[in-house]
Amino acid sequence: MIKQALLSIAAFMALTSCQTGKTKDTACADMPPYKGSAAFERMKSLVGKWSAESPMMGKMNTEFRLIAGDSVVEERFAEGTPMEMLSTYHDVNGKLTMTHYCMLRNQPRMKLVKSTADSLTFDLAPTPGLNVAKDKHMHGATYSFIDADHFKLEGVSWDNGKSCPCGPPVIFTRK
Repeated sequence: MIKQALLSIAAFMALTSCQTGKTKDTACADMPPYKGSAAFERMKSLVGKWSAESPMMGKMNTEFRLIAGDSVVEERFAEGTPMEMLSTYHDVNGKLTMTHYCMLRNQPRMKLVKSTADSLTFDLAPTPGLNVAKDKHMHGATYSFIDADHFKLEGVSWDNGKSCPCGPPVIFTRK
């Protein structure tokens, strides 16, 4: 019985060491560091916690982190509130893409349409199940990089096939 328990604990530790990344184990394949597109690497600079004030929404918090072997940037907006949303950013064939899991209960996909030294602009890409002529949805976003501790977010919403108010641009400050 004790031998079985010890074997179970050893197996669990071997499995979780690969998952947590806290222990180098021969069972874990050595992966080279992930290097994405220039736009992906720019999004990685946002990793951390951020806050902002909006005249429409009040105090806002968002957090960016790396997941999936550092090949995906995950953004959690308003975590733990009814407004909680998730966006993921990753490269597809060397081009940065975004999927926004919205509080409107849809998941618009977006592609990078413009990239400058100071900004990344996304616009809607084909999204299964989203009727752009009818469904209210996030249609685009621009991230402007002000400095290492500030960025501006400008969202674009659509409803009934045309642009609708999404609120004014918001400047986030690193916590």
